[in-house]
Amino acid sequence: MSERRKQCSKGKEESLPPRCGRNGSTKKRKRQPSCIKPQPAAHKGVFSERKFLNIVTTDEFIALPSQDASTKSVYSYAIVNDGEEPAVVKLEIGPNGIDYATDMEGVVENESMGIVVPSRFLRYTRVAVKSGRPGKPTVLCIYFQAQNMK
Repeated sequence: MSERRKQCSKGKEESLPPRCGRNGSTKKRKRQPSCIKPQPAAHKGVFSERKFLNIVTTDEFIALPSQDASTKSVYSYAIVNDGEEPAVVKLEIGPNGIDYATDMEGVVENESMGIVVPSRFLRYTRVAVKSGRPGKPTVLCIYFQAQNMK
């Protein structure tokens, strides 16, 4: 019996080293070319997204539809300002879909993107937006993205 076969055949079949075949031969790992993206492992989460495209701001806050975050493990909003003017963005959280408190407020400059994530948890979240300069609207695309981890 070859030395390699002796190494692989020691002990019970269940305790074979992971690179040994059933006949005792060693298996070589196949290398993937670096340009091939590995296939994702088992599906670990469920991704969801809501898009609010081409929102034109006004001088008053416009609240977007609320999102139920109760079943989400991770979630955030991306605010893309495609316009020529800044926008004020307010992230609000609420317990019942009616009453909201401001979690954070900030400015997304023209032709840039901001990411907002609540720092506190309540069941519902929503974003409210308005023009950064009175009388100067801008155009926003807002994405709510979430993942349920399993």
